[in-house]
Amino acid sequence: MDWASFTIGAWTACMLAFAAGAAGLYFVIGRQFLLWISARLLAIGLLAFTFPPMAGFIFADPQALLVARLVATDVSIALAGPVMATYLERSLGLNHLRRLFWGVFPIGLGLALCAPLIARDILPLWLHSAVVLVMVLMMTFGLWSAIRQKSRPALFQSIAWGPAIAVGLVAIYSELILGGPLPFYAQAMLAALMVELIVTPIGIGDGFRIVQDQRDRALVGMRQATEASALDPLTGIANRRGLEHRFTSCAVRPVGIAVLDCDLFKRINDNFGHDTGDRVLVAVGAALGAGENIFPARMGGEEFVLLLYGEDWRRDAEAARRNIPAVVAQRVPELPFPVTASAGLSAVLAEETLETAIRRTDRALYAAKDAGRDRSIALTDFRRHLTRLEEVA
Repeated sequence: MDWASFTIGAWTACMLAFAAGAAGLYFVIGRQFLLWISARLLAIGLLAFTFPPMAGFIFADPQALLVARLVATDVSIALAGPVMATYLERSLGLNHLRRLFWGVFPIGLGLALCAPLIARDILPLWLHSAVVLVMVLMMTFGLWSAIRQKSRPALFQSIAWGPAIAVGLVAIYSELILGGPLPFYAQAMLAALMVELIVTPIGIGDGFRIVQDQRDRALVGMRQATEASALDPLTGIANRRGLEHRFTSCAVRPVGIAVLDCDLFKRINDNFGHDTGDRVLVAVGAALGAGENIFPARMGGEEFVLLLYGEDWRRDAEAARRNIPAVVAQRVPELPFPVTASAGLSAVLAEETLETAIRRTDRALYAAKDAGRDRSIALTDFRRHLTRLEEVA
């Protein structure tokens, strides 16, 4: 096998492999333009068989060779229209350009169907070249207009198709004006189409990178929105939604739970205003979030819940509660009295829901308030006939 045959064979194999790859990628991501690219590359691959040296082995009749070349050329140009019509970004609109690109498709297919008639006479061949020129100008105008609208696919495809368009225009000029075929047309067109084979995948990859970046930004935005919806806007710790998510989705189940309530919080709002009260709540959230093995959440108002994960979870909860007066005094120094909190503690039972655990632990919280506030009491047993103080130790 000579080098010319090897080169055209390798070139055709690359075209067909890329066509198969584009078709396969369509079934992964579902973008329609990939099917049109695949069809166009198959048409280009067939066009290669009409160039020497392959043409000499396949076509014994020059008339049949001419018809085959006309059909492959017309179909490949026709398919370029749907490629761009489905490739342009939907976000840019450009519906008028899509209609223009779709208009190339029936013209090219109609021209291909007329190829056996066109190949018989020089006048129809002249008309054929004129119609091809019209299709090329339609594609060129559409690409130029889309590039002006900041279309990246149009930019990449103009680079990919630019050499082939240039060779085609020169060939048409040679046929219509000079009256003869363009010397070395086959070699020039194969080289131009090789540029398309190289640049088109780069453009597709660039488009997927942009889509991936947009998707990543959207996912980040969704994650941030989800996180924001799970956070208390005042204190910055979890709200009830965040607490439920942590309780149900975390692989490690809490061993204990604490329900805290700021003592006599109403007098802070009444005597110093709600702004000061909000600052106190922020300080309480900071105090509770400083402990290890603790997940704090604000349930609303001055009530907080702690999910406890340490072995000595009672001590951790009590340390967090005792930390409240110092942090509040540091952050809200104008208060003339310390801010304390009462807490109810309870172990989290197996298969217990968060709502059930909080409802049980509320008993211990009420017991702590009944006992004089500013203390923690742990629920050790539940007996309905006992008072709240008798139910806790």
